[in-house]
Amino acid sequence: MNRSVSRIFRLTALFLSLNLASILSAQTEMTPEQVEEAKMRFNKAIEQRVLKILGGIEITEEQLQPMQEALVQFFAPVQIEQTKMQAERKKIQAEGGGRANIDRQAMMQRRQKLEKLRTDLNKKVKGILDKKQYKDFSAAMEKLMPQQRRGPGGR
Repeated sequence: MNRSVSRIFRLTALFLSLNLASILSAQTEMTPEQVEEAKMRFNKAIEQRVLKILGGIEITEEQLQPMQEALVQFFAPVQIEQTKMQAERKKIQAEGGGRANIDRQAMMQRRQKLEKLRTDLNKKVKGILDKKQYKDFSAAMEKLMPQQRRGPGGR
């Protein structure tokens, strides 16, 4: 299992490293070494999340690759969005700004994008797993990434 996971991560890493490098350099000034280190942390974070989810469900050999691909396609953009948000927070703090400087519209757009990614992932996974496996998957995802719940009358 680990060999095929590593192969998928290498392919994904190549694609996403280009994307991540441009995001990081646009948000903060970084040396090439810092960018490389950030890419490694980025890939490691995705790999850990995928392994944590896959470790929480029993899947067949035929389900392994489609599940890995679906999870990487979910976690990679999520990790990119989290990286962007961190960089923006650091930039606002460096400029001496506070909560008033937060672009609420951009935050809402990000939240909607993340919700769509989660919905798309759930659709893909329902097509791969049976009902019991999907229940285990949902529990593992909720543990790893709890969804924010809005109460009655919330904004």
